[in-house]
Amino acid sequence: MITALFIYDSKGDVLMSKLYKDGIKRNISDVFRIQIISTTNKGASSSSRDVRSPVLTLGSTSFVYIKSSSIWFCAVTRSNQDCSAILEFLYNLESLLKVVQLTSESITNNFSLVYELLEEIVEFGYPTNLELSYLKNYLTTVPTNDNIFKMSSSAWKSSKNAGASNTVNASSSSRAHPDRNITWRSPGIKYRRNEIFLNVEEKITVVMNDDADVLRSHVDGCIRMKTHLSGMPECRFGLGDNSILLNSFNKNVDTSGGNVILEDSKFHQCVELNKFDSDRLIQFVPPDGEFQLMAYHCRSNINLPFKVYADVYEIGRSKLSYKIRVKSCFPAKIPATNVQIKVPTPKGVLDSYSSNSAGKSKFHPEDNVILWKFNKFFGEQEHVLTAEVELADNSHDTSQQMAQTNTTNSILNWSRPPIKLDFVIEMFSSSGLAVKFLKVQEKSNYKTVKWVKYSTQSGSYEIRY
Repeated sequence: MITALFIYDSKGDVLMSKLYKDGIKRNISDVFRIQIISTTNKGASSSSRDVRSPVLTLGSTSFVYIKSSSIWFCAVTRSNQDCSAILEFLYNLESLLKVVQLTSESITNNFSLVYELLEEIVEFGYPTNLELSYLKNYLTTVPTNDNIFKMSSSAWKSSKNAGASNTVNASSSSRAHPDRNITWRSPGIKYRRNEIFLNVEEKITVVMNDDADVLRSHVDGCIRMKTHLSGMPECRFGLGDNSILLNSFNKNVDTSGGNVILEDSKFHQCVELNKFDSDRLIQFVPPDGEFQLMAYHCRSNINLPFKVYADVYEIGRSKLSYKIRVKSCFPAKIPATNVQIKVPTPKGVLDSYSSNSAGKSKFHPEDNVILWKFNKFFGEQEHVLTAEVELADNSHDTSQQMAQTNTTNSILNWSRPPIKLDFVIEMFSSSGLAVKFLKVQEKSNYKTVKWVKYSTQSGSYEIRY
């Protein structure tokens, strides 16, 4: 990915360089200095020079760069690469070196340390791990001042000698998790009350016709966690037996049997993926605090929370009649909250009437909608809204009057925008994803309070008629 990496000062002098692949020479650094740094310094007073592309391509060579105060970071590539990934690496490198104040003097004074860093964080042109807690265990060079890594030489030596302690701290995790570098969690965390929260959050997008037949639907979901756990705990939870992670090896899975098919699944780096394939477990050592454990996409066997039947027809040339029937399809004891149904109307409504079996409905002329609201809409219920709106009748107007009248008020020119539904349902999963168990294991065997919560909300829930 990265062929070479250069660090420049404000004048364009190379403070540090590292070649990761063959094919270029070190004098290619002069190209970037002349094309970017020199022209930027000359045109510093020109506002047109302030906005630049972060990528310079000359022939088959691309320079991807950022600037931090007076320091330039430039990555050179010789092929078609993902520039956003390289920029993310450069910003992470900047924050790694910019612990207090990134200056040319600190880089020069700690040349050996920074060079060893560049060797450690990139291997064969591919960025690896830029976690400071991870790098401390592998760097051998001692910093010469307090500015780098917020450490004095003695503190750095003690941290290296506490490789003893670091390995001891890591030993507790390495014994339980061999061949894993747990850089996302610090050892020695303590809580008086140990708690873990697991939230399954889903957003459902549906397009259906006026007979409640689904034209298109999908669910975007994620599992968010919040952990207040002491020590180095190992967490695991199991999904239902009908949950299938769809990947390139099982694309031909039968979706007709009510299985929960999870597509495009993305996991946090703490998850041991091999455990799910073998034992149907999601096992991990969690970071402290809030984080997203998993994200997924579901297209098959979706549980629709609502079905909407819409009957909209014209009465004469100037009236429109509505009959909207909404049926909830989730368990009766579960309420949907903040339910809003937006029924569109044509522009230029002169009079309106509406009645409903439950909730409150009101016509909003500024938005051209009839808004039907529920504080709570319980499952296995059905409610009906009937409404009429009257528009200006232009059938008797003269041609001159019609020219002066806004013709978009006519029913004939109305585009019939879809009816939209908004809601939030707690303890309901549209994808059918279910957590069978949640366990926390730690060597001190403390008791853990566990919470599992499901939440489904509307993404784009539309009814065409």
